[in-house]
Amino acid sequence: MDSWLAVYQAGLLVAIVVSIVAAKLAWRHRDERGGMPLTVVLAAEIGWAVAILVTTVFPGTSIALAANKALLAGVVVLVPALVVFALEYTGRESLVTRRLLGALSVEPVVFMALVWTNEAHGLVWKTLRIDGTGPRGLETVNGPLFGVHTAYSYLLLSVAVLLIVVFALRSRYFYQRQIAAIVLATLVPWAANAVSLALGLEYDLTPIAFTVTGVAFTWAVAREEFLDITPIATEVVFDRIDTAVVVVDTAGRVVDINESARELLGVSDIVGESIDECLGAVPDAVSVYESITDGHEPNTQDLTVGDRAVRMESSPLVDRRDEVVGYALIMVDLTEEREREATLTRRNEQLDRFVGVVSHDLRNPLQVAAGRLEHARREGKPEQFAAVERAHSRMERLIEDLLTLARQNEDLDPEQVELEVVAKSAWSYVETGAATLELDVEGVTVEADPDRMSQLFENLFRNSIEHGGEDVTVIVEGLPARRGFAVTDDGSGFDKADPEKVFEDGYTTTRDGTGFGLSIVAEIATQHGWAVSAIDVEDGARIEVLTGEATA
Repeated sequence: MDSWLAVYQAGLLVAIVVSIVAAKLAWRHRDERGGMPLTVVLAAEIGWAVAILVTTVFPGTSIALAANKALLAGVVVLVPALVVFALEYTGRESLVTRRLLGALSVEPVVFMALVWTNEAHGLVWKTLRIDGTGPRGLETVNGPLFGVHTAYSYLLLSVAVLLIVVFALRSRYFYQRQIAAIVLATLVPWAANAVSLALGLEYDLTPIAFTVTGVAFTWAVAREEFLDITPIATEVVFDRIDTAVVVVDTAGRVVDINESARELLGVSDIVGESIDECLGAVPDAVSVYESITDGHEPNTQDLTVGDRAVRMESSPLVDRRDEVVGYALIMVDLTEEREREATLTRRNEQLDRFVGVVSHDLRNPLQVAAGRLEHARREGKPEQFAAVERAHSRMERLIEDLLTLARQNEDLDPEQVELEVVAKSAWSYVETGAATLELDVEGVTVEADPDRMSQLFENLFRNSIEHGGEDVTVIVEGLPARRGFAVTDDGSGFDKADPEKVFEDGYTTTRDGTGFGLSIVAEIATQHGWAVSAIDVEDGARIEVLTGEATA
């Protein structure tokens, strides 16, 4: 018996020393997540182990009797503190309120009051007296409330273990060693306590089992910087942000990857694999990664992922020794931004052309009109007034076209539009003279903004009449496979015009043309996501508008 007692006392001493070391380390980090409840857990375990050690050093004495009561203070504090620790560690610190702490304090306070007044009621122990036998020299027979307390403690322990184990199962590769240590540290003392109670052992193994807790927590703190890392923050923020993020270690292994990155890169379960596997399907991505993950400084570089423009940024991850332990690769989708930049550039270029038109093209007809009016005053010839009228008409057309182009920035209001109805309406707005319109689009509809669609047809009709003559025939027809429509005239075709340039702003081959008619057509088509092309056909000109989807 004496030899086993010596071994048991040595085990208690080891548990106390190890727990003191771990408690000091936890206290240094008391302001960090989980630091304070961890300190309380270890301090309570120290008190528990010290009290049991005292009962074995002074067996069969009043000191052993008092220590037997005092050790329960460590138990009733340790278990709630472990629950608080589990809540904070798994990211549920918002639940750790004053109300919760107050609720968790009720049972320890009431139970310890009953412990110290047990002689009056016998609810905790039916028998608690000195008998000089066993390692503590005490005879104890548990009362009804001792069983209630034990059940309550196991309930709280179950909650703590469940929180940590569930979190472990959902944990990422980066935290596996930390989680394993915490799960082990939680389960071992619980199992030891269950064995001690179930077998009725004279030696309570639970305080000694907390040596494992102390070692595991110390290792987690000192080696894994456990208290510096907040895994749940990763779970909440990392997975829910739209930005693609991949975490790699210094060996080039994928440590973590969020859902946005999986979708962007077209990968699934890639954690633990080489970054080359993760980026292998993206041209130049591996070389970009290698060029931006060198040293302590963040780096960025652009690349193309499928049809997306992406900027990859590396953020070095450093430990307490300021050594790089990995990199966070943040991939920002710049596609929409680039599209906006392109649109803005196009609008700025368009504005420059507007300035040129206003300063040059409008000035010319104004000068012509002024000169003709001067001649008319001197000579009184009617043809002079006709020239003035033509100059004013050209200015009016230029102003209308410029206003139309300027309004293309306005948002579309698309709906299902019948081409036949819109074409007939647009034809009525154009001075057609002896020109003829033929429609072969009965029942054909397309999703478009009605006003912009009318402008498109008006400019196509006006262009056909200006270049094809007043008696031109204009045909509106659907394209094969119903993926768009075409406007064809039987005029002189594009003649000297270059079909590749007819959609450019200001391009015209006639003296009175504004050069904006087909430019407006192209702009409207681009706004709708369509493509437009000019085809020089036999005996005429043809403009095709490809909507990209089958027209109804």
